[in-house]
Amino acid sequence: MNPEAQGLWARVLVRAVVVAAAGVMALGFLGVEAALLICFLCVLTYVLLWLRSRYGSVLFTGSERPSPRPGPETEPGDGDDPDDTGGPPNPRRPPDDA
Repeated sequence: MNPEAQGLWARVLVRAVVVAAAGVMALGFLGVEAALLICFLCVLTYVLLWLRSRYGSVLFTGSERPSPRPGPETEPGDGDDPDDTGGPPNPRRPPDDA
C-alpha cells in the first residue's frame, strides 16, 4: 500500500466503517464474542483480498510479473476498416450496402 495512492485513505476509512458496523450489528444480535469474531473475520477478509491483489500473480503463476496475454502477431482483418475484427459479422450491426 503506497500512502500516496489515489483514494487510499478513503478506502481504508470505508473498510473501517464496514468492520465497525458489522461489529455493532453482531453485538446487538449475537453478543460480544460473536461481534469480536465477525470483526476479526471481516478484517481478515480485507487483508487476504489485499494480499491476493498484491501478490496473486507470484503465488498462482510462479513468476514475478504477470505473463502477457497470448495474441495474434498481426491484427485480424484486412486493415481497411478499424471496426473489422476478422471474425463473424456482428448480428446487431447491419451490413454496409452503399
